[in-house]
Amino acid sequence: MKILTLIIAVLFLSACNEQQKEFKDVTIGMTRQEVSLKAGEPSSKKNVGPIELWSYKVQNRTVVFKNDTVFNVITSSEARVDSIGISLKEAGDDLKKEADKAVGKIDSLGKSILNKIL
Repeated sequence: MKILTLIIAVLFLSACNEQQKEFKDVTIGMTRQEVSLKAGEPSSKKNVGPIELWSYKVQNRTVVFKNDTVFNVITSSEARVDSIGISLKEAGDDLKKEADKAVGKIDSLGKSILNKIL
């Protein structure tokens, strides 16, 4: 019984290891076979004319193939929207801080001018 449990554990860990391939190593110009070796099999594949799209849902990435080579690697639309939202919020926070500084400087300048006039 212990041997059977050990065999199942080894098989399970091997399967987990197989799914944990490095997607960051996928680069433009690679072949389908190279991508399969680096990132594993995609969640789905779609052909759009001469273009083939491989989607990797766990990594939120899509690999675009043209003529059997990687043409582009893109982030899923959901991840892009999240990223843009975070960037806009951060930019808005930075703008608010700078606007508050500007208001303080203008207020200080206004008081200085008033003191010189009076």
